[in-house]
Amino acid sequence: MYPKQLHTRQYTVATITTMATAALVAWCGSGLAHAGTDHADNNHEREACALMDDYPGMLRTGAFDIVAYAFAVLSTEMPPTDAAHVIAAATHDDCPNHAAALPYGWS
Repeated sequence: MYPKQLHTRQYTVATITTMATAALVAWCGSGLAHAGTDHADNNHEREACALMDDYPGMLRTGAFDIVAYAFAVLSTEMPPTDAAHVIAAATHDDCPNHAAALPYGWS
């Protein structure tokens, strides 16, 4: 084999190796990012359950509905649509005893 062909083949192997490594890092990185999001959502769901169990806090704010109180507090931390989804998911996953308190159509 000529030296020029050997040199080109080395660059080709290096390029393929670099591309494969970049793809692997991107694939693993996306999984790690998603795992962090799941963890954050689970924490928000636990917070929603804790808020729905906080009757004294609900009464101090003047709210008369535990879901409305949890929604008001969570809406200060995230968009209202996300807060509604977190509360609905929390009643399915972490605190099903509050599912009856959800407004119609939230389940």
